[in-house]
Formats: sequence, structure tokens, C-alpha cells
Amino acid sequence: MRKRCCLESLRRTACGVLTSKAVKQGSKTAATENGPDQRLRHGARSQSGSNFGVCSDFSLKQVQAGKGNITKQKGKRGKVRQMRKKVGIVLLLVLVTVLFVGGCTPEPEPGPEQSGGERTVGGTITYGMTGDPVIFNPILYTDSPSAFIIDRVYSGLVRANEDLEMIGDLAESWTFSDDGLVWTFKLREDAKFHDGEPLTSEDVKFTYDAILHPDYTGIRATNFKSVEKIEAPDPYTVVFYLKEPFAPMLTYLSYGILPKHIFEQTPIKDMKENPVNFEPIGTGPYKFVEWQRGQHLILEANEDYYGEGPFIEQVIVRFYQDEQVMLAALEKGDIDYMGSIPPDDIERVKSEHSDRLEFVEVPANGYTYIGLKQIHPILSDVKVRKALMYGLNRQGIVDDILLGYGTVMNSNIPPVSWAYAEGELETYEYNPEKAKQLLEEAGWVEGSDGIRVKDGQRLSFTLVTDSGSKQYESIIMIVQEDWEKIGVEMKPEFLEWSVLCSQYLDVAKFEAYMLGWSLGLDPDFYIFFHSDSAVDEEGNLLGFNDVEFKNDRLDELLEQGRKEMDQEKRREIYFEAQKIVNDELPYVFLFTRNYVAAINKNIKGVVWSTLGPMFPELWYIEEN
Repeated sequence: MRKRCCLESLRRTACGVLTSKAVKQGSKTAATENGPDQRLRHGARSQSGSNFGVCSDFSLKQVQAGKGNITKQKGKRGKVRQMRKKVGIVLLLVLVTVLFVGGCTPEPEPGPEQSGGERTVGGTITYGMTGDPVIFNPILYTDSPSAFIIDRVYSGLVRANEDLEMIGDLAESWTFSDDGLVWTFKLREDAKFHDGEPLTSEDVKFTYDAILHPDYTGIRATNFKSVEKIEAPDPYTVVFYLKEPFAPMLTYLSYGILPKHIFEQTPIKDMKENPVNFEPIGTGPYKFVEWQRGQHLILEANEDYYGEGPFIEQVIVRFYQDEQVMLAALEKGDIDYMGSIPPDDIERVKSEHSDRLEFVEVPANGYTYIGLKQIHPILSDVKVRKALMYGLNRQGIVDDILLGYGTVMNSNIPPVSWAYAEGELETYEYNPEKAKQLLEEAGWVEGSDGIRVKDGQRLSFTLVTDSGSKQYESIIMIVQEDWEKIGVEMKPEFLEWSVLCSQYLDVAKFEAYMLGWSLGLDPDFYIFFHSDSAVDEEGNLLGFNDVEFKNDRLDELLEQGRKEMDQEKRREIYFEAQKIVNDELPYVFLFTRNYVAAINKNIKGVVWSTLGPMFPELWYIEEN
């Protein structure tokens, strides 16, 4: 999971645990170890143990053939494998070609109906995280802990439902022209910001104009290169004009809408400095109350929320030093939800706490990897990168560290995606002798201490990662030992989450790093590996391509993939694109995980999908 900190798409997630107190008055998961949220993830850095959403395409219509929901599991990984296949079939039916149905008007659906008892209002839910958030701005954040808060405080035009379809949120309906170049959204008229100001089309226009502004300092601009202009012809109508068809368009319109009346006096280049980034004001189901860094964060129910709910009155997020401390809180009963139980503890926790907790196994829409700086004097050689892949027993990591709750990755699109190039990728099975051969061919000979040298330089580099995960520590030890056996010295450095993000990843200053990616609903990975998403001439990181990977043919394919509206043709494009990534290896790909989440049986109304638990405003606490 890439837990990346600060840029988008959002990569990292901090171990999240949720505690609920069933009080009469009313009462979601922090990133690391938490399940993914109901809103989309277009590339967010994740910490160890995060859950992810599934890569899928978007639909403007209801798909009637099957559902992609995750069901409650009893610990049988085979069921999840079957579900993955099922989800793949469903996603194949979600065709982008519906964009060409002239003037079609989708019918956005409300949140799913809940069965069972009557919902009660009241109570408190307390989540846990292993890393503090970085910034509460929907167009500037890049980490999962921040996303967790943003998803509850802000609302977007659209959101995903449990069937991986895009449904209306602030948008009541939308239409598009025959050629797919003009998108018109009608807004609901009852949405208000938490300070009482009504949300209008001017707020939507301001939010997306900010991303398009030349002084914008975030990493989402490349997602909107096809947008020519945005108009707000009346208070509740927004029109997007595109230069060319853009297949992922709808999925990229789920970002939270900023209050123009608060941000318009701040120059776009200085948006990160606005105090509201740390005391957010949105239109979502929960309002920000306070944040004491390293201790806790509190949200309260928005009584003026335009939708159904929220039914739980208060959300508390507590920050823990690592996932084992959170697990102890779960077992004591202080925490009622944990999005990812450490693999070593899964069977024991199930055995000891099944009377109080329910367990759900969720396949991740994301992966864990080691990013390799492509302009580094050592790592720039593809033979060295391939040697690192062959010289690492990745299946051993899945078997011994994840206890089988995962799958080895060989490129950048997970198996849950309809665009996954199954059977067409080099598998890089563990072969230390082949790794040594590649290093010899690259001119690296064994030194007196076993570490290889070339032209007087040792084959040595530093790898940075998050300090809040025992699992990462275990993986790093295996990586270090395996690479040392082939003559590579990897020096690990464990950093606090916000430091890792702000001083290393978001400024692309590192040699190598290990984290995880939490992905969005479309297989478009322009923001991760296109040249325009790397570092510009002034040293600014423009997207998530922090490893600075550049390949002309891949650039062409990623541009084609965004314009092509036929899904079968898009699949062919992304197959070829994956093969390039698989061959050039900007990352050492590790694995995609299955997460086992635990939730207190008193928490009702939870909707599960391949994105994890969804619609937190509909959750409620049932008294014993």
C-alpha cells in the first residue's frame, strides 16, 4: 500500500481502529490498518495495513448483472478469491462506451437501504490511527489519514456506491453531450457549509478552477488536462467543457468541494497556508471540532446535513504508536473497529473475540512496493532493478509475513481490476543466482566484505519508510537480508509519517522508499508514471511520479488510455502499459493484500464493498 503521505491519490493509510461507545446520545477508521472509505481513492499514500478500493471503470447507468459486495467471511481465503473473480465479471460489464449514448441522463441513487432494526441516533465511535493527518484540503492532500477526515467533513459532486457505480452526492443529476465533451451537473439546493453558507455552483467552479490554475501546488492537475473551462450559468448548474473525450472523467469529480467564500482571498499558490486547511469547513455529514496532534481528533454530527443521517453523534480518532498498541485497544474493548488485523493475530483474535466482533475479509485495491529513484547513479540501471526483483523472495514475504493473506505483484494494476494483465507479465520468481548474474553484467563485482563495487562505488543505498508499522519492520529485515546475499547493501531509515511525507516523498527527495498505494476506481495511472507527473525543471513534483520514471511509449499509451472510450480497447492499452512497467521496473513490486477487518457487533448499518466499509453517515449503534 503505498502509504504515501502527502500527495494524492492518495496513498497511505494509517492503522485504523474504531471504538464505539453505546451511549444513548448518538456516536470511522483511520488510515493505517483501516478499511478504505466510501469515497474514491485516486492515488493516496497508504501506511502498512491499509485497505484499498477496487480499480474499476465508471458507469453512468445501473448495472443489473451481479454485485461486487464483500460478504462476511469466516477466515477462508478461498472465498475472497472467488469474490475477486466475481468482482472482475461485474466490472467487465461497466462499460465506458455508455458515454456515447447521446444526451443520456443518469439517475443517481441514494445510499443503500438498510435492513434490520430501526436506527437510533446517538453514541460515539472512536477510531485509531498510527500516523497523524497532514492537511484537510480535498485538492491538496495525498495521504490516507487526511483522506479519512476529509471524507467525513467534505462532499463531492459524486461518490461510489457498494456496486462500484458512481452516484450523485452534491449533484442531483448530470447530462453529457453526444460527443462526451460537455458535462452539465445540476446541484441539490439544500446543501450548506458547516458555517451556514449555502453551497452553490460557484464553489464547485472555484474548486476545480483552483486545480487548473497555473499556480496550483497540488498533484491533481494532470487529472484535468482535458478540461478546457468550467462555467456556472446559475447558482445550481455547473458545466465542464472538455477539449477531448476523457474516460475517467466521472470518477475524478468526487473531490470534496471547497468553500469559495473562505478560500477566494488566498492566492492559489498560498492555498496550503490557509488556516481552514487545519480546521476544515465542508458540507459533509460531520463537522470538525478539534485536533490535538499526536493525541486525538474530534468530529461531531452535522445537524444540517442534506442527506440521511448521520446517526452517530461523535467521531473520535486517537493516534497510536503502532498497530500492536491499537490491537491491544481492540481486544480490551476500547476499540470497536480495526480495519486490518496483523496477520499473525488474525486466527487468535477471531477465536477469542468472535462473541463481540464480526470479521470481514477485504481484497485490497492497491499494493505495497519499493520505489526506486530512476535518476540515482545506481538504481538508474534496469539490470540492477531487475536483480533486486529476482534477488528478493517476495512469495516468502507473502507466506511468512502475511500468512498467505496476499498475492505477489509484478506490475502496478492489482488483480481486482478489469485491466489487470493476467498471464502476460514477467513473474520475477526468486532466483538469487540470476540476480547475481545481472549485477555482474552491469559491472558490479563482489567486494572484500561481500557488497559489490563498481568504479570504486559500493552498491549501497538508503531506503526510507514509515516508522509506525511492525509489519514493515519485518518486511524490511527480509529485504535487507535477501539483497545482502546478492551483494547489495540496503540501509533502512524509519521516519515518522508526516516527516516522511513532507520532507521526502512530496518533494521527491530519496534514493528508495517502501510504502503502499491506495488506488481509485479507474485503471488510469497517468498520475503515477507519466513524465508530466514527475519533477519539473524547478524541482516541483507534479504528480505521484516521485521516482521520476520516464518512458516515451508509456507516455503515449497513458494519453491514449484517457481518450479511448471503448473498454476493450482501453484494456489492450493498459495491458501494453503494464508490460512496460513490468519490464522497466520503476518499483520493486511486492504484494497486494487481503485485509481482515474486525467490527463490534453493536455497530449496525455498515455497507461493505471492495472499497471497504461505506456510507459512515448511515452507521448507528445498537444498544445491548
